[in-house]
Amino acid sequence: MNILIAPDSFKDALAAPLVCEHLRRGLQRTFPAANCRLLPLADGGEGTLETMAAVLGGVFVAAEVHDPLCRPIRAEYLWLPETATAVVEMARASGLERLADTERDAVRTTTLGTGELLAHALDHGARHLVLTVGGSATNDAGLGLATALGYRFFDENGHTVPPTGEQLGRVRRIDVAEVHPRLAAVSCRVVTDVTNPFFGPTGAAHVFAAQKGADVAAIAHLDAGLRAFADVLQGTFGLAVQQLPGSGAGGGMAGGGMAGGAAAFLQARISSAADWVLELTGADQLLQAADLLITGEGRVDGQTWQGKLLGRLLARAAHHAVPVVLVCGTLLEVDAVLADPNVLYATSILPEPLPLAEALRRTPALLETQGALLGRLLAHGGIHCKPAP
Repeated sequence: MNILIAPDSFKDALAAPLVCEHLRRGLQRTFPAANCRLLPLADGGEGTLETMAAVLGGVFVAAEVHDPLCRPIRAEYLWLPETATAVVEMARASGLERLADTERDAVRTTTLGTGELLAHALDHGARHLVLTVGGSATNDAGLGLATALGYRFFDENGHTVPPTGEQLGRVRRIDVAEVHPRLAAVSCRVVTDVTNPFFGPTGAAHVFAAQKGADVAAIAHLDAGLRAFADVLQGTFGLAVQQLPGSGAGGGMAGGGMAGGAAAFLQARISSAADWVLELTGADQLLQAADLLITGEGRVDGQTWQGKLLGRLLARAAHHAVPVVLVCGTLLEVDAVLADPNVLYATSILPEPLPLAEALRRTPALLETQGALLGRLLAHGGIHCKPAP
């Protein structure tokens, strides 16, 4: 039996490659005849680079950059030498993971460090740039990123505008004379599964800024800044960023407006992170050879089917007539599971209610146990897999 084990990470507990490995160990303990293929997945946020490296290889390249509060740090991007592609994960330099809870402040933070990683990749000879967004601490619409790449921003009096979310509304003119000379020669792609617009009630500031430390007044200020900045971007680049799906992700740079800003400053196309990951990892080809798919993530609920990574994977599995077993940390909205006829079984790994800290600590052992239980079911025909062609 050919089994494809293709989970996302269990957030805050275990990265996707380790989720794969623990499920495989348990499954082969009770079903040694199983032929397991491991495909760790990621949704474009934290952990994406490790997952991509586990599947595609490549090397990590380190650079001296700045964190969201402009403190010097060392961060990495993934370099794929065969195609001269740099995969830059926004959270590495500009993520919430770089800040203590008390330091979160969407008004003062900047994406400067992310831009410095991109500039380093350009100097390294990159022909293709991929920017994955998610987990950002910023709401500057890519102002910092663009500054690192040589763009200059001026207010109505000709004064330079600092690259933070607080200053977006001051920008009146963008100077492109000193933009990195190699930027125009590379292809750029921003990947996100956020579909929020640049500004407005469902835009970057109103939806994402609170978790980045913004209060009600700050959110209103940031949203007004994004609205004004969108006009400047359209006047400079002829790009209506508000109309781009997902332009509010990364804080306006694909949440925080990042995608919209990146579309303008990098001339990037915005793509689904889920589809990008599944295409890059060859998920369709692996599904064609599989009799069963075991997948999951930390939390499975109704939103799992709403276009995110697992939802896209489940749709592809159904297309290839590959039945699915879902394994997760928390299983909610079971009606959504039952509504998918291709999902044969779904289960939480928790044997009983546990405090969060203990559940996170025990995740590796619990995954292995669940794998062993599934292996026993499979070995005795308790789960019917893909019929022979």
